[in-house]
Amino acid sequence: MEIIMKKENVSFPDKWKGWRLKNNEIDYNVDDNNYLLSRRNYLLDKVDDSSYKLKNSIDSYSNRQVLAWGCGSGKTTNLKVLCANTDKSTLIIVKTNEEIKRLVFDVKALNPKQSICGIYKGSDTLKELECNIYALSKYRIVVTNNWRALYESSNIFINYDDPIKKEITKRELVIFDEFQTPYTDIVVKHEKLLVELYKRELIYGKEIRLNKETIKNIINFDKNIFNELFNELFNDLPDIKNEKLYHERVSWLFNKLIVSLGDLSNTDISSDIIIHQDINDFIYEDTKLIILDATAEFLFEGSNNWNIERYNQSKVVINNNIYYDTFLSTRRTRKSNEKHKKDIVEDIRKLEKYISMNNGNKHLVITWNNTFHIENLPNFIKENISKDLRDKYEVIHYNSGKCRATNEYIKYDSIIFFGEWFNNSFHAERLSEVLNTKIESKDLVKSEIVQAIFRTQARIGKSVSIAFFYNYNEKLLDGYDSFEESINSILNIEDNDFKRMVKMRRILNIMENELNKNTLKKVKNFIRKMNILDLKNEIMEIKTSLKELNDIVDHKFKSRRDVIPLQNALMEYLNINLTL
Repeated sequence: MEIIMKKENVSFPDKWKGWRLKNNEIDYNVDDNNYLLSRRNYLLDKVDDSSYKLKNSIDSYSNRQVLAWGCGSGKTTNLKVLCANTDKSTLIIVKTNEEIKRLVFDVKALNPKQSICGIYKGSDTLKELECNIYALSKYRIVVTNNWRALYESSNIFINYDDPIKKEITKRELVIFDEFQTPYTDIVVKHEKLLVELYKRELIYGKEIRLNKETIKNIINFDKNIFNELFNELFNDLPDIKNEKLYHERVSWLFNKLIVSLGDLSNTDISSDIIIHQDINDFIYEDTKLIILDATAEFLFEGSNNWNIERYNQSKVVINNNIYYDTFLSTRRTRKSNEKHKKDIVEDIRKLEKYISMNNGNKHLVITWNNTFHIENLPNFIKENISKDLRDKYEVIHYNSGKCRATNEYIKYDSIIFFGEWFNNSFHAERLSEVLNTKIESKDLVKSEIVQAIFRTQARIGKSVSIAFFYNYNEKLLDGYDSFEESINSILNIEDNDFKRMVKMRRILNIMENELNKNTLKKVKNFIRKMNILDLKNEIMEIKTSLKELNDIVDHKFKSRRDVIPLQNALMEYLNINLTL
């Protein structure tokens, strides 16, 4: 299927601004052809030969394909052009309902005849599904979010009623737009489930006696056994009006529950039951799975099971040097509430000073969502920073969803990481298991940091300032030995200022812990006045007089003997041999 995309004359706005609103939100369900044509014209201004790359290459890609196209490389436009032109049965998984709406609307604008639907809360398609379990199978393209894809029955999304073959088949193609967590671990209270089974006389001694008929009856007629689960898992899903749909939703869950119980004689009922659900439950080996993500190469590199294509890799232009400062506080602490908050406020003063010094910039601050004693750290920062700087920054938190796939901060020319960004090792292990690759925690962090940087004007090729306010304790140094240096290569920064700065900052951090304050002050003054930017493997010989040294370190030494602590520190930490 190929469509000829050309502009048509309309007198409506091209961009989203000015579109009719419904409850102060864009109404994507408008059926006014003038609006569709207007949007079509706007999109066609962005379509060129490169916009057809995904469409033209789709058949050549492997069944496990990563498209690590650079940020701002036109991934979304390519996806829309593919959807408008393809005759392949396709499931597309995006992050948010807003992305579902926009993608479906734009594909309809480009090709009104394309068979496509989006399923989200309030959509007409969801109303169809409530009444008919097979409602989605008639659409060539189905767009949903990651959460619903994992919690709904897989058959609902993956089955396709092929009009040519005139039979139900599995969809040919699954596309993840941006990397998303491909699994969910459902926690069920063990004891409560056993109580429900016991009440129904389904437990005899140490055995659970269930046959297929009993299981079928429970699933179809006894919803009470799932009440707690439904409240936790399906609270955003509509009430199930269709009996078949209800059966589809819970049958996989119930069967996994029974398998998870195992031998009751070896069961600790005080423990929770973990039910694993992931994309492998509905994406088969012969289904073509494509992940569109600018930084996915960090996660899949080295895997023999995935093919990686790099295209139009973006380069960050750094405005001046990357700034670095130590961070007093940590997210987890044994400090008292009062002491911890006091330290955080002290760190905020550092942040405030940096923003003030770069007053011409618009700063995007990324921090933790919370700490041990602060429930909402972004708000706490806003409350404790000078109100005069209010229009100079915005604060978001790690893993908020705003660190990826948004242009909201594209006019910002500065990004600040306030507190170190970690991803736990368990998450990395589960990802590796589900995706059949090897992912480490630091790979996830690298990916997220680069994605966050490209939320700023770096996305459109303009220079940005980057600052790290990290607390470099020994544990961090040991676990992330080359983390900062790796940022240099990830972003293709050609100068070595960052590497030099990181190395020097690490040495200074060690000295701050080991030297007394007077000696440390002299060392810092010496480094600054002598403009020592790099640390050499070989010994650096520096000869000066006592009088000159007094001026350099801003201290009056009474004798050569008084200089010895400074000399020892310079040699031990910086490989500098200072002689008088």
